[in-house]
Amino acid sequence: MLCNQSVGLIARGLEKSGISTVCVSFRKDITELSRPPRILSVKSSAGKPLGNPGDKRRQKNIIEAGFILLQKNIPDITIVDLP
Repeated sequence: MLCNQSVGLIARGLEKSGISTVCVSFRKDITELSRPPRILSVKSSAGKPLGNPGDKRRQKNIIEAGFILLQKNIPDITIVDLP
């Protein structure tokens, strides 16, 4: 599960540079340890953060939720759980 934590650390570095990020994670408990500002928690299996190939509706919903989360002013850490 190292990649979930690594993504959070990379996001924090990008945020310090002024680039807003959203971490899409299937293991929010691990991603949360690195304290990125925005985590979009999805119920997916490893290697499929946007869902199964060809599932355009689910992929679109996840990406749209990420854009909505990017628009929010985040003082610390925000986690959004998607169904």
